[in-house]
Amino acid sequence: MTQVKYETLSTVDENQTRIHAALVVLLMGAYLFTGNLFIIYILVYDFLVRIYVTPLLSPLYVISLQAVKIIGLEKKIVDAYKKEFASHVGLTILLIVLFAELFHETYIAFILITFFGAWKALEAIDNICIACKFYELLKNKNIEVVSL
Repeated sequence: MTQVKYETLSTVDENQTRIHAALVVLLMGAYLFTGNLFIIYILVYDFLVRIYVTPLLSPLYVISLQAVKIIGLEKKIVDAYKKEFASHVGLTILLIVLFAELFHETYIAFILITFFGAWKALEAIDNICIACKFYELLKNKNIEVVSL
């Protein structure tokens, strides 16, 4: 039996990731205004399938991919490893938010979503990725992130 290993791409389109970040911010804002836990489930699903299965099953990824095509933005290729690291950090925050909500600690969930929303808003508006900067800092200190 042959084993197939799926590897992540080594580059991504920065414009597409910025649109994805804007969509995530919109959903987080909807969660903050409504308190609807289903929105967190959507975000967790989106991050999980985009990271571990295939991006083509991620609704926000597909929407952002189509938005780039419709708007007609040129591809702006960047290193995918730091974006993948950032996605894992984001998924971790979302899972903590989900568990906080499930244990009726809504104020902790709101604080984390506000923090994560500000982080994603910086990425969407000014192309500042906090987790990417942290990844670069680790790399500059010769700390290799092998697996998340």
